[in-house]
This record gives sequence, C-alpha cells and structure tokens, in this order.
Amino acid sequence: MTQPTERWGWVPLGQMLVQDGILTDEQLASALDRQRKVKDRLGQVLIEMKLIDEEVLLKYLGAQFRKEPITRLELAALDLDVVRLVPEEVARQHRIIAAERHGRRLVVATADPLNVVAIDDLRRATGLDVDFRIGPGSAIQEAIDKCYRKMMSTAGIDDALRQDLGLSVGLSPITEEAVDVKQLRTQADDPPVVKVVNYVLGRAAEDRASDIHVEAHEDRTRVRYRIDGLLFDLIEVPRSLHLAVVSRLKIISRLDIAERRLPQDGSFASRIHGREIDFRVSTLPTIWGEKVVLRLLEKEAVTTTYTLENLGFDPDQLESFMKGIRRPWGMVLLTGPTGSGKSTTLHTAIKAIKSPRKNIVTVEDPVEYRQPGIQQVQVKAEIGFDFARSLRSILRQDPDIIMVGEIRDAETAQIAVRAALTGHLVLSTLHTNDAVSTLIRLINIGVEPFLVATAVNVAAAQRLVRKICTHCKEAYRPTPEEASLFAPGPAPELLHRGRGCKECRNIGYHGRMALYEVFWINANVRRMVLDGADGDAIRKYAVEGGMVPLRQAGFRKVVQGITTLEEIMAVVADQD
Repeated sequence: MTQPTERWGWVPLGQMLVQDGILTDEQLASALDRQRKVKDRLGQVLIEMKLIDEEVLLKYLGAQFRKEPITRLELAALDLDVVRLVPEEVARQHRIIAAERHGRRLVVATADPLNVVAIDDLRRATGLDVDFRIGPGSAIQEAIDKCYRKMMSTAGIDDALRQDLGLSVGLSPITEEAVDVKQLRTQADDPPVVKVVNYVLGRAAEDRASDIHVEAHEDRTRVRYRIDGLLFDLIEVPRSLHLAVVSRLKIISRLDIAERRLPQDGSFASRIHGREIDFRVSTLPTIWGEKVVLRLLEKEAVTTTYTLENLGFDPDQLESFMKGIRRPWGMVLLTGPTGSGKSTTLHTAIKAIKSPRKNIVTVEDPVEYRQPGIQQVQVKAEIGFDFARSLRSILRQDPDIIMVGEIRDAETAQIAVRAALTGHLVLSTLHTNDAVSTLIRLINIGVEPFLVATAVNVAAAQRLVRKICTHCKEAYRPTPEEASLFAPGPAPELLHRGRGCKECRNIGYHGRMALYEVFWINANVRRMVLDGADGDAIRKYAVEGGMVPLRQAGFRKVVQGITTLEEIMAVVADQD
C-alpha cells in the first residue's frame, strides 16, 4: 500500500486519511458521527465500518506519532525477561506488553497510543522511563496470553515446583525405548510429578475447564485446557518428565502403565475446591509419546446447578418441551453435534420429572452424570452389552421412564420406538442437523413411518453458544452488514459485546448456554409423516406454525444481550 505522506506537525488521523485519498469527506463524517455515539477510538470505528484495515491504521498512527510500528513478527519473539518487567495485571488491564529495554528506558507495545493512564501506571509499576510503539491489538493480546502463560509454566506455579520442573531434584529421565514399570511407578509418586498433576487438575477445576490435554512434543510436554469451547495453554513440562506425568495419570485412572502401544480409557473421581468431579481419561499413542485427554464432569452439576429454566430455552420452547416430557408415554428426542450439551439437557429433564413413584432407568455410554433416585446402566460393547441389548433387558425391569444415551442403529431405534408405544416415556438423542430431521432419520434407519408418526412427542435441536462476559460487556451500534442479518425484521438499535477483561481472559465471553429449536409433533405433522412428506415440507409447516429455528433463537439471544451476533453466525453456520 502507499506510505503515509510525510507531514509537519500534528495532523488528526481522519484528516491524514482524507488527504491521502484513503477516505472521502463523507466517509469521515459518517465515522465521526458513529464515534460520538459509540464513544470509541476513531481508528477502531473505521475498522468496524470496514473503511480501513488494521495495517493501514498502524501505518498512519505510526506516522502521526512518529513511531515505527511494531510488527507481528516482533511481538511473536519477545524477550520474557523484558516482558516480566510489567506485572501481568497491568499488562492485561491496559492491553500493553513490554517489548524492549534500553537502560532505564522501557518500550512497550500498545494499540492505543493516547492511553496516558497506562503510561503513568507503567512508570509507577516499573520505576522506569516508558516509551511506546504502536502495534496491532490482536497480536498484542496474543503476545500477552502467550508470554505470561509461558512464564507461568516455569514460574507461576510456585518456587518449589519451578525448581522441580527444572529437574534440580535429580530425577532420572526414563527413555521411551526401555521402560521399567517399577521405576515408572516410583517416579510417578515423586513430589514434583505429584505437584504438576495436582496443579493441573486444580487449575482446570477452578477455571471451569471441560477438558485437559497433556500433549507430547519433540522437546517438551504441553498441557492445555478447554474453557467455553476454546483451548488455552496452561503449563509446559520438561520432556524428560512426560512418561512420569502420564504414568501418574494412568495410575490414578486404574490403567496399565506398561501398555503404551494401544489407546486406553479409564476414569477417577476427586473432590477439588469442595466439588465432586469425575475425570474421564483417554490415552492415545503418538510419535512423541502418549497423549492424555481428561474430560471433567461435575457430579452434582445436574442436581445443584442446572434446571430446565436456566439451560437456555425460551419460554414458548420450554412450554412445548415440558409438555412432551410430562406425557406418560412417547418419545422425546434431542439432536445436535457431539459436545453440544445433549446429555446435560436429558439429565436435567429427568431431574424435572423424577418421582419416588416412578421407576426411571438410563442406559448410557458413558454415564456422565450420576443422579440419586434413578437406576443408571453403563454400556459395555466389548462384551456385547450394547444399547440394544441393555434396552431389551431394561424393558423387563418394569420401567416408567427410559433414557437411552444415543440411538446409533436400527435395532436400538426400533426397540426404543416400540417401548414408547407400549406405555413408556423414552428420552434419547440422535445425530442430525435440526429438530425436524430426527423424524426423517428414524425412518431412514428402518423404523416404519406410522410408528415414528405415533411415537414421537417432541424433538429439539441444540447448540452451545458462549455468553458475553458481564464484567466487560458494552453496547455498540450494529454495522449495516450486521443489521442486514436481521432482515426482514427490524434490526436492534444496539448490540452487545465483551471488551475483554481479566475475568474472561480478554476473550469477551464467559460461560456458555444452550440454544434450542423445539419441534412439537401435532396431528398435522403426524399426517404429513404418514403421507411421506419430505423434511423440507415438514420444516416449512413447522416454522409457519410457530417453531423458532435455531438461527432465529440465536438472534433472540443477541437482541437480549446474552451473546454476540458473531458467535451465533459461527455456531449456526449450517442452518438456513
């Protein structure tokens, strides 16, 4: 692109862009008007209006302040000894990072050169003279996350653990080629290994992680955890401790520590910060050693935290869903991709309708939540005890309500449908894209249309969406492109987003909720199924009759200020 024209004296950013032909006078006037309304920096407003990109903004800010912009490449290779001069809380608060030190002069990277408060805070925090270079905000945030997490991996746990991870305790590394099981067991119980594992489990529980990844690499072991659907670095462990850490996890999961050629699955339970947490453990051989993934499931979450009212149903959706699960017989089906919260919804529904006068039995693979007052069965496919076989056995146990974790094949589907037609309420899940497709899926795997039409009470599709962080939530006016997504209806005057703060790791989101599409099966739908109508025709009828599609349900959450338009468009990208 053309370099900014060299100028004498201070020239406002907008004027520079107009003089160089980047903006027209009309575009600048529109941007300034928007800036007054949203109370944001002009440069950020111009980017949001797609009038300039981040690269153009950096070059012109650099010219305006006579500072050489800092590049993404430089931000990716910062000296940690310089970075640590600025306390993490100050760096995150002002979205700045220390980049260079020249004697008593500290140079920091910032996307907001007019933030004089940040410069004052830095002077007080470091005792140094502070100068700045202008950099891309997204790259600065990435550098903050990467550098401070990397420092935490060797210094942020505690001094004793840092010393242990530095191997000054004299542990003998165990090679992959010749493994002595006795030596592995001994090293797995050594204090530094126990500390690492306990730290990882404790941090994951404290930070609401859903999964922990222990990954072998050529020169290190990386530990990451998943929060609200995204993976974050937690710590790095010396490569020489990999086998010991993995062995520690295997021992507490009751797995074979000598077997490293085949995948293994196990589990263990632990009370952390007063919460009972189940850990489901999976190992996988890789070229650099075994990878371990742990899924965290809070035992009491369904009984103490979740209700059908707080999962994410809109009031009209909840009314239809409750009507379906309160019937004495029939099927209630949930659909959605893996990890979309279907098991949580099913168990919360069971909690809502269970009674001492009802016999409730579930068959699951695996049993994720444990509920008092019901009978739960674990599938064991390796010995032939699959969903179909367990379901046949359950029907001889005088059940009132049956929950089938997943309908995977024709045999299970046919047994479940016939159970629903013989006086039992059956709740289960399928893998389809939307609620209407559950009916078509049952027919396609071999269930007769007249059985499907009669058996199913209600079907619901669901997705998980991230919620805007309430600590840094802000309002803004939608762009024309964003407003057009609400057509043919009117666009809201204001949307919301998270600026990013310490509470949400500067992501702007904190926590997740479910998004639902609830399809009530009425007499007309049953007739359409019997007549052989296709999914498109049934869906058209359902929407005309009041069913709210996933995408529209998402827009409701956007208008309510619960999530962002960007999040909805990403999550329901497969929906029309």
